[in-house]
Amino acid sequence: MSRTRIRFNKRSVIVTWLTSYISVLLVPIMISGILYVAAWHVVESEVNRANNSALEQMEQAIDNSLGGIERLSLEIALSKRVTGFINSARPLTDNDYYDLVSIANDLQVYQTANDFIEQIYIYYRNSDTVISTRDHTDSRKLFQTVREKDGMSYEEWMKFFDKRYIQEYVPVTLREDSHSVKAVMYAKSVILTNTDQSGAVILFVIKDSKLLKNIVPTEETKIAVLDKENRLVASTGFEHSPDFLNYDKLTGKTGFYYDNDSGKQIAISYTTSANTGWKYVSLIPAELFDDKMKYMKKLIYASVLLSLFIGGLVTFLFLRKNYIPINLLIRSFSVKSGISFDEGSNEYGFLQDALNNTFAEKEQIDRRLHQHRDAIRSHFLQGLLKGRLEQNVPIHESLAAHDIRIASPHFAVLLFHIEHFGKLEIDDYAAPQKVKMLHFIIMNVAEEVIGNHNHAFITEMDDMQACIVNFGTEPDMEELKRIAVQVKSFLLDNFHVHLTVAISGIHEDLYGIPLAYQETLAALEYRLVMGSGEIIRYDSLPSSETIRQSRSYYYPLHVEHQLINFVKTGDYDKSNAMINEIIEINVSDASLSVPLAKCLMFDLIGTLLKTMDEIGTSSDKRELIEQMNQIDRLMGCQSIKEMKVQIRDVLKQVCQSIQEDRGQEHNQLSQQVIEYVINNYSEENLNISMVGEKFGLTPSYLSKQFKAQTGEALLDFISKTRLEEAKKLLSLQTLSVAEIAKKVGYTDINTFNRIFKKFEGITPGKYKDIQ
Repeated sequence: MSRTRIRFNKRSVIVTWLTSYISVLLVPIMISGILYVAAWHVVESEVNRANNSALEQMEQAIDNSLGGIERLSLEIALSKRVTGFINSARPLTDNDYYDLVSIANDLQVYQTANDFIEQIYIYYRNSDTVISTRDHTDSRKLFQTVREKDGMSYEEWMKFFDKRYIQEYVPVTLREDSHSVKAVMYAKSVILTNTDQSGAVILFVIKDSKLLKNIVPTEETKIAVLDKENRLVASTGFEHSPDFLNYDKLTGKTGFYYDNDSGKQIAISYTTSANTGWKYVSLIPAELFDDKMKYMKKLIYASVLLSLFIGGLVTFLFLRKNYIPINLLIRSFSVKSGISFDEGSNEYGFLQDALNNTFAEKEQIDRRLHQHRDAIRSHFLQGLLKGRLEQNVPIHESLAAHDIRIASPHFAVLLFHIEHFGKLEIDDYAAPQKVKMLHFIIMNVAEEVIGNHNHAFITEMDDMQACIVNFGTEPDMEELKRIAVQVKSFLLDNFHVHLTVAISGIHEDLYGIPLAYQETLAALEYRLVMGSGEIIRYDSLPSSETIRQSRSYYYPLHVEHQLINFVKTGDYDKSNAMINEIIEINVSDASLSVPLAKCLMFDLIGTLLKTMDEIGTSSDKRELIEQMNQIDRLMGCQSIKEMKVQIRDVLKQVCQSIQEDRGQEHNQLSQQVIEYVINNYSEENLNISMVGEKFGLTPSYLSKQFKAQTGEALLDFISKTRLEEAKKLLSLQTLSVAEIAKKVGYTDINTFNRIFKKFEGITPGKYKDIQ
């Protein structure tokens, strides 16, 4: 045992075990990694939550201040002094200068009340006057003080005030004492009742330092405010908006993502103002997260190294311990079976192949024995059914050799004939295999249904399954019927297989089995009369004497004439009912033989052929007769039920052809009426009576025929025809409604309006306006 060495070839079981142990060892390492990632996300979420909280506070403070400015702008816009100066024009009068001073004083009061505002301006377009809290000036001096950006021209700046209505925030540059500061300007137009006046614009200027006065940024954190135009409204640490910061990229109300700034990764948190749509953005270097995670990272690394060391040692010990019994088992198999073990193969594979070979040899021997035994047993049962037994061998020895035990001297035979294979419907290639499988199913189902009280011996006879029943109790014909019903129902419910089952009488002794088999063949032949898929008992067949006495069937001459009349009128229901009655009367007579049944069917089809000749000799009817091919279809039938179905199909085609011919005659009248209405819809007197006089019919009969052929009332058709033309004329917009009404046959415009609204849902005038 001490000399047992571990083989490390790629197919050895050692490699499989080593892979399994390493997989288990990786579990704590993966858990450590998951914990590290989870801790990172916790730190990240906490920092992000703190940033979002600060941003939301900043957003709320700025939105409240901006809301106060917007309310203040509305108050100024409603001031009579402010609106009264709009009509002033250059040169200004003394009264205008007095108003200037009054307005400036009012603005100074407003500015003093709100320390958030740096300056208030009112720009009057009509007089090109700008009033502030300190003085008044014109637009050019305003441009020198406040502009959107340094490189902007005066003309570009004035385009901002040329808008019809202004109410927006704009980032601007405010010049004070020869230096520039960043600011935000809120502009709002003074609403006038007369939109043709030039109007005025109120301007509030707020320094960005006042916007962010409540924010205390750290050295690492930067704050930025972007408007919807991606303009930098205010910021800490930025002179201009960085390239990586884009308004469209900041989707949603809040968010968090990473980006790069000059090669450094930064964490960006943002929130959106519901009032202004501004984005409040916080930018923090991602390395701050790493500082918080250094201790956790060291702890994770230590646990991973410890897991690798201890796990590797335990893995080696268990590999050696588990491989020793496998090695001993392989040596034992190699010595006893004489099969050498290849050093490069898998140990489990060697053991599995050795066991599989042993089992395969055993199964092959058992299979050959079983196949041989079944073939001999089946041959014996076939000879027993046909009455051909070996004379040199005693019958009791043959039964014992084939393991057939007789419980009583009473025997019967069931014969199963497959009419339709259902789910196992076969094709040319797979037919033998599927037939064999279905025979196997029938055999097993029959043996299960017969049970333990009786014995069943089943074999194949001419593509049918013959079942010899040996009664273990008192023989009973109802027991045979029960077996047939259950087998037939099981195959139909589970596989959709249709069976015809023939049942023999009960006979005594083994030598009565051939007679019972002949009885099942006779009963199976009678399915031509009873139909396939039935259970046919030999004792229910008509006797030979009864068949000889019956030499006719029911189909008198007056019944044939009545059937011909029904067919000529195209009445399929009555014709079919009469044929069903004729067949029912004959089939219910138990003395009807198969030849007489076929003669009856030939008689019925002959009646249909004679009727077709009497109806007409047109080419289309001759073609219909050739297509139906009645004789060949009838001769291909296997039972009276199939013959009945074929008769019904021929009858349906004949009656349908007659009905179509009559329908074509009737349709000519409706087509003529339609053409007449289309050509005469403009006639004022066009109505049902006028159309009836044209075709020599009464109004009621004409209406009834037109409704039956077209599905529409004649009066509605006349109205719809007139309205279609009226809609075309209304679309042209050249005639009045009264003129159009007269052109389409309406003398009274009220009648025209009422009918038009009834069918179209609106009046003609409304329809014309829509067009």
